[in-house]
Amino acid sequence: MAMTLNDMKVGMSDKVAQQVVDIFLRNSEILQILPFDNCVSPQGGSTLTYTYMQKKLPSVAAFRALNTEYTANEATMEKKSADLKIFGGKFSMDRVLKQAEGKYNNMAYQMQEKILAAISLFHYTLVNGDATTKTTEFDGLDKMLVGTTTEFGGSAVIDVSTMANLKTNADQLYESLQILIKSTEADALLMNTAMISKIQTMARILGYKTESEEAFGKKVVSMDGVRFMDLGKHYTVSGTTVTGNDCVKSGISRTVGTAQTGLTDIYAVKFDVNDGFHAASLTGNSAISQYIPDFTKPGAVKDGEVEMVAATVLKNTAHAGVLRNIKLV
Repeated sequence: MAMTLNDMKVGMSDKVAQQVVDIFLRNSEILQILPFDNCVSPQGGSTLTYTYMQKKLPSVAAFRALNTEYTANEATMEKKSADLKIFGGKFSMDRVLKQAEGKYNNMAYQMQEKILAAISLFHYTLVNGDATTKTTEFDGLDKMLVGTTTEFGGSAVIDVSTMANLKTNADQLYESLQILIKSTEADALLMNTAMISKIQTMARILGYKTESEEAFGKKVVSMDGVRFMDLGKHYTVSGTTVTGNDCVKSGISRTVGTAQTGLTDIYAVKFDVNDGFHAASLTGNSAISQYIPDFTKPGAVKDGEVEMVAATVLKNTAHAGVLRNIKLV
């Protein structure tokens, strides 16, 4: 049965669990509407595998002359699978810090920061994951869409790096987006912060931008009913060095006719658990789990954890797509 995280939250009796899921929802626009097929359970062995049929080629019709037969043609589907992957993190706290925290709830702060880290990792992997090169990840859209009929823009660059170039190429960008949207029946366009700013400016120039509010009062920007979603950055820490990378990568270097730099891509998705892009999770309401330190038990240092078990799935390659090679800088 398909469920959203909000559906899972409603079904939870544990108030702490509800609060944890609520933080996921407040800080991830895509997780507010991404459907989860919560049906995966262990079938022996040590993997959690979601098996599905992916549509590849449609059936076709044709005319025929009298006394001739049709040429047989069947719609084709391919059996595929996705292994659910486990991700999240742990923090440690001394019980003395808990006792001395006063009005400042350090444990709640650490839990929220760990949730935000899990969200950014999910966003990054949703686009860039590659289970072939890194077995702990699930496959993302970038890998899923290579070589499909909905991979656009591979042979030319759309330059919006300056305001002058954006004004010059606004119609070309709009037309390319319309092809992407209509080819995929998209519900949302996924991009980085710089690209979403360019798209908003383009939409304002052409008069197509609209705004509304989502469940938590934040502005939702859309064009022709298709939401613009900024997936933000994914942060990594090495020692004291913090590195932030766009979840939808920017600054890409590719050869597009000639060597090009400063490129990015835009991803389009239709959310549909039966015929589009969605997530898979464990049976029940257990996509997200939290483990709260119990400071009433012996032991000076306690651990808290947040964990998510999921993978992304594309059941019909016609219902997701990518527009490549937009020059931002």
